[in-house]
Amino acid sequence: MNNTSNQQWTQRPTKSSKNWIFVVILVLASTLSGCAASRSDLTGAFTQPPERNLGAEKVSVFFLFRHLSQQHGLDALPKVKPQGVPDFENIFRGALGEITNISEYATHTEFPTDVNAPERRREQEELRQTHDYTIDIRFFEEASFKQQFLSGTISLVSLTLIPAPYTWEYTITADVYNVKGALVKSYQRQASLSNWVEALLIFVYPFHPIEGKREEIYVEALHDIFRQIETEKVLGK
Repeated sequence: MNNTSNQQWTQRPTKSSKNWIFVVILVLASTLSGCAASRSDLTGAFTQPPERNLGAEKVSVFFLFRHLSQQHGLDALPKVKPQGVPDFENIFRGALGEITNISEYATHTEFPTDVNAPERRREQEELRQTHDYTIDIRFFEEASFKQQFLSGTISLVSLTLIPAPYTWEYTITADVYNVKGALVKSYQRQASLSNWVEALLIFVYPFHPIEGKREEIYVEALHDIFRQIETEKVLGK
């Protein structure tokens, strides 16, 4: 009798065990699913031969950074983020070499909590007034909530067996102001980022990671804008 019941137990999983099997399959599918990212070329890129502004009088510059994001259909307004990519400080430091006549510079990144931080707002205004130029740089990331929700649903229902795309649009804007607050020049670059999620793409992910493609957009946009500022000799007394 005991042997018969043991055989029935091994042959007929309980409802609870079936649920656990489904959960394990779902977790494994989401864990093992891969992705492959691609990005577009920069729109509005500087196409003229770059020129170094060697010998120009040195100036002080205040760099103000704003990282914004908005999911259209979900967010009514753009939201301020602390940063756009994890290694942004090094990205900025590398791009800064494109401008040769900066004697000193200061940086300030807007945070979501600045609305309740008067001391940070005062610091920002003081930096504007004590530097020859202010370069206000905004990184705006846009996405469609409907599109990403649909892609997420396809990935979930198919256990990532059906490829699903996720897309983002990036607009990088740099406004140059003099010490009096007058707008001297404005620059803008745009690019799109796509990420396809599908189980078999796990073998492709190491060659096309989304993190690297996003950083590429930031790197290329900053270098290109600073290169144009240098060539056009915008920063000069």
